[in-house]
Amino acid sequence: MSELASYSIQAIFFALIAVVVVSRSKKTDLYQFALISIWLVGVIAIYARYGEDQVLFYSNDQKFHLQVLEYYIPEEGLHLSAVIGLRYLLTVPVYLISLLGFNVMLVIKWVQLISLLEVYRTSKNYLVRSHTALKPWHIVLFAGPIMVFMSLLALRDLLLVLFVIKFVFETSSKQRTLGLMFAFLLRPHLGVALIVGALIAHFYLRMKPRFQLLNLCIISLCTYVFGSITYWFGSYVQRGTEFKPPENLFTQLKFTRLLANFFGLQFLTLRGGDDTVVALPNTVLLVSRLIFLDTFLIPMLFLYALFAHIKFLSYQKVSIFFSFIFFYGVVSQTSWNSTRQNLPFLACMGVLAVADIEHFRKIKAKVAPKLLMATR
Repeated sequence: MSELASYSIQAIFFALIAVVVVSRSKKTDLYQFALISIWLVGVIAIYARYGEDQVLFYSNDQKFHLQVLEYYIPEEGLHLSAVIGLRYLLTVPVYLISLLGFNVMLVIKWVQLISLLEVYRTSKNYLVRSHTALKPWHIVLFAGPIMVFMSLLALRDLLLVLFVIKFVFETSSKQRTLGLMFAFLLRPHLGVALIVGALIAHFYLRMKPRFQLLNLCIISLCTYVFGSITYWFGSYVQRGTEFKPPENLFTQLKFTRLLANFFGLQFLTLRGGDDTVVALPNTVLLVSRLIFLDTFLIPMLFLYALFAHIKFLSYQKVSIFFSFIFFYGVVSQTSWNSTRQNLPFLACMGVLAVADIEHFRKIKAKVAPKLLMATR
């Protein structure tokens, strides 16, 4: 049997397991089956095109996972000090499953698929609790093209999206705590960002400031600075590097890059001739935004929901906004700032934008007839 045939049979097997998983719920819909079908065709197509070199397709972070699963864990064993660095939360379960003879990269991709299906289910349940009837365009904002694409790759990003979604939208304190803890174990500065955003939102809403826009801008600036300082503190704690003041905090580049994050165009500020940062030409990346329209549509709609209804700020909106600003402050001190890093925030922003837009649309629908009657 050829390697492609073996890989394809395994992919079909995992797709069938996913079908069984989603079929157990009475709220299963066609979109979940569409996600599974796209995933099945996509992972087979990538393997047919690249073979074992699929680990270099889009992101060499997949190659790191392969090294962990084929060398570090089997040869060096498990060590408490490597829980975060070697991403044990993902790699250890995948390693155990791969002992049954499955392709290790395919197992990670299946974890990504299951994560996406659960992100969709959790987001949908939150919208139902918010009395929002799900429409096709809503799905683009939390389980759209970029999320589907990421499910085809052997990365950790959709697992992170799932943990953050659980932390933000679940009603169970146990699930929220686990979501936060697991997010921290896979990406520590993301976990810290969620905590910082939650704390700021708590005190901000208790203060009930009079000048909302002004206060939001001032606190955002402070949060950005705090995030930048935290990067160097974290680097000192983790790697023992020299603790020094943040670099180039208030330059045009930093603020341009922050703005670019809300349009999914941060690659335009990162290239600088260094192909190790952004390997594809800017024209290709710009054209790709026509496919991955959710990368710029989500943050734009979220900003609209935040500022257009600034007198009606919710805990979730404020929390995610400040978490994102803090997170940007951290990564602003590095050369790495990508849409991949922002995916957990994008998913939450998308759900909150949908809930906000539909909520105020209902209010306008109720008020409009009364205003019409009053003018007669």
